[in-house]
Amino acid sequence: MPPLLAHLTDEFQSGESLAGRLSISRAAVWKQIAALRQAGYPLETQRGQGYRLAPGTPTPAALEALRKGSFGAFYAYLGTVSSTQDVLKNWALDGAEEGSVVLAERQEKGRGRRGRSWASEPGHSLTFSVLLRPRLPLSGLPLLPLAAGLALCEACGVGGLKWPNDLLAPDGRKLAGVLMEAQVSGEEVAYVLLGIGLNVHRAAGLPPEAAALEEFGEASRVGVLARVLARLESRYLELHHDPQGVLRDYRARSCTLGQPVRVSTLEGEIRGRATDIAPDGSLLVERSGQTHRIGAGDVQLLGVL
Repeated sequence: MPPLLAHLTDEFQSGESLAGRLSISRAAVWKQIAALRQAGYPLETQRGQGYRLAPGTPTPAALEALRKGSFGAFYAYLGTVSSTQDVLKNWALDGAEEGSVVLAERQEKGRGRRGRSWASEPGHSLTFSVLLRPRLPLSGLPLLPLAAGLALCEACGVGGLKWPNDLLAPDGRKLAGVLMEAQVSGEEVAYVLLGIGLNVHRAAGLPPEAAALEEFGEASRVGVLARVLARLESRYLELHHDPQGVLRDYRARSCTLGQPVRVSTLEGEIRGRATDIAPDGSLLVERSGQTHRIGAGDVQLLGVL
């Protein structure tokens, strides 16, 4: 990657100034700017002022200035990748520390839950993955994405949670989602990759059923990222000693409980009213006096049964 990236901030700098700092020609600066744009980094140019990264860009320096806790201490800010999950998996296999984070501006093969794709436009969203090495029994693993969803909701300060971990705007549009991929050997969890996609700014290609955080107040991508990592670390640690406390707070943020729902599972479709979250994170749905326990599935909120 061109070394120019480490010198760019959200303040405009002239090509002459950047050339002097890097001891290269202005033509070489222009070539590196073009390469960074091609790679997906959100660069802005203004005649007479020079170049800058879009305000709020989550560079390592910008995140370090805001970061609290240990999550994000090892952090890669990338342009275009296949997916952040793929990059972080290689880190995990190489022994990377818990709390390591990979964020990319653009994913060519970004994926969501159940094999769906997740698109992102440079400068508008946060698409990143966090490495965890939980000391939890296998039975506690399904609570991890719920804790991640809760952390997202708390960090964003808006919306509610659709089971298991989609963050919905107050009007029901989707703001964010979480993908969990775990490497398990026998009864041991080697590592967990938490992939998070969050719409911060409204992009031209964002579908009408999706929302952006900036629609509900001012939003800086690096500020939101720092808050998410801090809340995620806090809820993750709490999960090890007080999982039911995490579930209690999750229930309070749920926009699923008490609502009529349709749930698509591998065994078929279930319609009913969502009544509770079980201690293992399953969704309880009641229909005609019978309670269905759902461990995995896609939930659609319904106006009427």
